[in-house]
Amino acid sequence: MIGVIGCGNMASAIVTGMHEKFPLEKFLTYTPSFTRAEELAKKVGGKAVKELSELQECEYLLIGCKPQQFSDLADGLKRELPSVDQKYIVSMMAAVSIDSITKKLGSKEVTRVMPNTPIRHGEGISLLLHTGDDSNEKVAHITKLFKACSHVYTMKNEEQFDKVTTVSGSGPAYIFYLADILSQSLKGWGMQEQEATELAIQLMKGSVELMSHRGDVSLSQLVDQVTSKKGVTIEAVEVFKNQGLPELVEKALGAACNRSLEMTKEFS
Repeated sequence: MIGVIGCGNMASAIVTGMHEKFPLEKFLTYTPSFTRAEELAKKVGGKAVKELSELQECEYLLIGCKPQQFSDLADGLKRELPSVDQKYIVSMMAAVSIDSITKKLGSKEVTRVMPNTPIRHGEGISLLLHTGDDSNEKVAHITKLFKACSHVYTMKNEEQFDKVTTVSGSGPAYIFYLADILSQSLKGWGMQEQEATELAIQLMKGSVELMSHRGDVSLSQLVDQVTSKKGVTIEAVEVFKNQGLPELVEKALGAACNRSLEMTKEFS
């Protein structure tokens, strides 16, 4: 049985996805206000609880609160659920290290998870980092559950987890930003806002389909397939290269990594 602490949009999407694939998995849900917990429990045939102490029978605890709320939550769990140190903790919290979770809750079995927003539509990514290895029965179970609602990538260590998060977790914002830039250009050329937005979105969708069915063709080769010498497309691509787009992306990811490190220190 899994106890879900924090039932926001992301946690709800994950739990709903798990339930659809594994309907026999049991869930207890908890939020301080009870409202969101009750809503999620109804969706997955679970039970909403009003006290942390009611999570006693859960083997796993999925924590989906904000990182700045974790200290208070940890105090509440240790006070109301003394057996918390025997639970398997699955943390969705950004910038809260496994070491910090272990120190505050006492549990030696922890998985960090970083999902991204497309998980709401069954196309998300979940990064996983475990204290145990893949041969561990509980680790295998958690991995199986997250594969039900997302594409899973297991990280080697916390440093890699935090770095890759700046692509997988933050990445949708980069894609939306690029789509918006293209949409704004189309509007500047006279297209109506809705039409320009739809065109930019369809461009992304169609391009993703091509990438998904590329076979042995690399991403750089896909670029080459769309461009031709002295053609239109290559002119734009050359501007991107000459103006330092690859270096700019690397710099942006570096800034995101630095902020992630700052936040980890802040919440540890």
